[in-house]
Amino acid sequence: METPAMTSVRMTALVCAAGVGARMGLDRPKQYLRLGSRTMLEHTVHAIASVERVDDVVVVVSAEDAYVDEAAAHFPAKARVLKVGGATRAETVQNGIAAAGWPADAWVLVHDAARPCLRAAEVDHLIDEVLGDDAVAGGILALPMTDTVKRTDERRRILETVPRKDLWRAATPQLFRAGVLSEALSAAQAAGAELTDEASAVEHLGLAVKVVSGRPTNLKVTHPGDERIAGLILGDAAVMPIRVGQGYDSHRLVEGRPLILGGIEIPFEKGLDGHSDADVLLHAVTDAVLGAAALGDIGRHFPPSDPKWKGADSGKLLEAVVRLAKEKGWSVVNADATLVCERPKIAPHAEKMRGNVARLLGVSPEVVNLKAKTNEKMDDVGREAGMMAHAVVLMCRM
Repeated sequence: METPAMTSVRMTALVCAAGVGARMGLDRPKQYLRLGSRTMLEHTVHAIASVERVDDVVVVVSAEDAYVDEAAAHFPAKARVLKVGGATRAETVQNGIAAAGWPADAWVLVHDAARPCLRAAEVDHLIDEVLGDDAVAGGILALPMTDTVKRTDERRRILETVPRKDLWRAATPQLFRAGVLSEALSAAQAAGAELTDEASAVEHLGLAVKVVSGRPTNLKVTHPGDERIAGLILGDAAVMPIRVGQGYDSHRLVEGRPLILGGIEIPFEKGLDGHSDADVLLHAVTDAVLGAAALGDIGRHFPPSDPKWKGADSGKLLEAVVRLAKEKGWSVVNADATLVCERPKIAPHAEKMRGNVARLLGVSPEVVNLKAKTNEKMDDVGREAGMMAHAVVLMCRM
């Protein structure tokens, strides 16, 4: 259980993303390697941002980073980018703390950009262990050494077997107060100390650092092939999830109303009857988007019993639904719709309708298809008593 002291502290996070990852042999920094629908950096930022107690996440990259802006478009709202990365990890962390504007007593979780498989539960465990121990200046996630450890000479010949008792493999996040960490990094660098993580700098000050057991799944992607293991750990989050939604709608034709199809008013002696503007085509597309995003149907969001939707522009409804789907992480890939009516002729208006549907979906007209069919004089649609539309929308995880 959290104490009042725990809930009142400021908890932040700093993601180190200024490195180039030369050992991966890629044409770009390894943090921009794609693991399914997201870059590794996006997975990492989402992972650390998922910790509820963290209220601010800064991603520190080099000033020359040409890839971060595209990735940052998919960061959660609590994350921001600082282009103040240094020549070393220590400089990057120190510059990031200085630029973030955090108070000295704020806690900072420093995390590797190349650890995308972090779980929020691990971070919560680290926070609880550190904040619950007044004798330590901070703590790190680590793994107990389970393999037999050998020390070798420069020719890789074994000199000795190192006892593994009390040996740990340091990981991240590493948690310290901003002021303490900044002071430790400055002092260690001034002394010429070799720093491979934040804990080593704090140790240099003579302060106690706690080791908190983490999970083996919080691996660091370092060598070619590691990204495949990370993808397996991430599971569904590391693949390109796709969903298909199907929509259908129909309305009666009546006199005295304009005919709105695909958001376009079409000259005709009758219009479609309905609570809104009764755009049968956009209603079908809207339901298809809702179906793909598992958000119910158009009637749930815009009930015909609600007076505020009286005469509503169906284009506005579709735009609202697309926004809802994006909030859940889904983006339109393509749409295919079929309008069924005897009259009027749709062909003269088809391209304008297609363009408008594409605009409302936020995609190129090249990925929207519109077909018009008659019912060969069969049933009520064939007898011009009404119209109907079918739509299929493919969406993918952003």
